[in-house]
Amino acid sequence: MSRRVLFEDVQVVPRLFQLRLPKDILLDVLDKAVGERANVTGSDPLGTPGTEMRRWTTRFLRDDIRLRKLGWKPCAHSQIEGIRNDSLQMKVAFMNTDQRTGVPEKSPANVSDRGSVAELLIAHNCSAGQSELFDVPAPEDPILAYDFWYLCAYVGEKHVAAELSRPTEITNSFVSDYSERIILWRPGDKPGLRRPDSVPEDFAEIELPTLTRI
Repeated sequence: MSRRVLFEDVQVVPRLFQLRLPKDILLDVLDKAVGERANVTGSDPLGTPGTEMRRWTTRFLRDDIRLRKLGWKPCAHSQIEGIRNDSLQMKVAFMNTDQRTGVPEKSPANVSDRGSVAELLIAHNCSAGQSELFDVPAPEDPILAYDFWYLCAYVGEKHVAAELSRPTEITNSFVSDYSERIILWRPGDKPGLRRPDSVPEDFAEIELPTLTRI
């Protein structure tokens, strides 16, 4: 079970400020990424929705001038694409997650399996703070020792949900526990991808008036 779940602004906003990831910036990044994701249609190849969401969220995180001023920069270390802050010794990567995203009582799971490097980063999260107690050796590569977080998002027809969460357990390549979850959008906070008809049915066909010459 998750040990800490923040979902009220009175907790979320100061915590994100502490992590130099202001809530308004993260929501702006996610909102733009969802807008790009909405362009995917049924004619696109299987897997395109998740790929597009990951692509655009990562790009907008890296390109955001406000985040750069807060010390964040692009990071593709060990082929885990995302951003990192060297002052905080923290790295963030995007992850598509399931319908449990943004639900305080549940824990989101990734929709595609994670690789061996992600498992290593998550294992380090789990052992962080225990090095002295249990004599756990630190990784030789300093970036592999960074605190590792996922910016999680679920994008569905009915709603969009998102959270910034710190994974601490992975089972069979799927994240199964977090030490901290910071909810950005709960189900119902942001509508999904289902779009209303652009033209109301009552006005879809308009009979043109008949013109006669006098």
